[in-house]
Amino acid sequence: MDNLPAYVKILSEVFVVVYMLSVALETTHGQIVATLRDCCLMGYALLANLIIVPVLGVIFTRLLDLPLEMRTGFLMLAFAPSGLFALQFARVSQGNRVLAVGLLVVLTIVAVVVTPVLIVLFFPPGQGGKMPFAWLMFLLLLLVVAPLLVGRVWQQRAPAAAPKLGRLLGVLSIVIFIIAALTAGKYKMPTLKSIGMDGIVAIIALILCAWAVGWLLGGPEISNRKVMAISTSMRHVGVCFPIAANYFHGTDVVVPILAFSGISIPMNMLFALITGRMLRDTEVSTRPVEA
Repeated sequence: MDNLPAYVKILSEVFVVVYMLSVALETTHGQIVATLRDCCLMGYALLANLIIVPVLGVIFTRLLDLPLEMRTGFLMLAFAPSGLFALQFARVSQGNRVLAVGLLVVLTIVAVVVTPVLIVLFFPPGQGGKMPFAWLMFLLLLLVVAPLLVGRVWQQRAPAAAPKLGRLLGVLSIVIFIIAALTAGKYKMPTLKSIGMDGIVAIIALILCAWAVGWLLGGPEISNRKVMAISTSMRHVGVCFPIAANYFHGTDVVVPILAFSGISIPMNMLFALITGRMLRDTEVSTRPVEA
């Protein structure tokens, strides 16, 4: 399975950078810190992503007759929490965007550190396979940490102009996201045929169950539940893809990873659109966090 063209991956990475920068400009330091300090919500997020979803992944692979390489790729996704495109779906669903960023930061760090360890422990490498751990750490710093730090400094130096720029960048991130999703779609569609019906059923079942788990563990506020459901269902393809391409080089382990991306993006877009229109918090439950 050939890698995605470079311009598709670059578009996806630019989307993440622009989105992270936009949210950092639109929110205050107090909001982000308060979200990260919410031990209950963060604890539930870790429970859902590190325990419940991986267990569900193992159960589905036992129930469905997946070939070895398909099963390996599917379990990699179950082990890798959250996903970069969850940010845009949080905006579409009118969910708590600050929580979405907080979850992305925490769960991406967990995915970069924990997923490679689990892969090495449970799966033998392909011939000459190498774990791209240094590359994953570099992507974490470049795509997630750096834009947040730049946005924080920018907001402190221009507090009046920063929110306006953040909203403009938010609109730009939507445009980039649409272009990236459309261009990547034609490269992911063939994988849906090659993965087979059992693979498609396993992916859809995992997404549906992850929605339910995230929603139930998201607390009383609808805006938080939306983000928890989306973040839990969007497994971290950005971490799984380079591992599959390098550690399992020359195999079809990457096929279910691309197929998952091709299925989860439209499913979560539909979920975000429906919940954004039909389900909203009351004014009391959506009070802004003080800086």
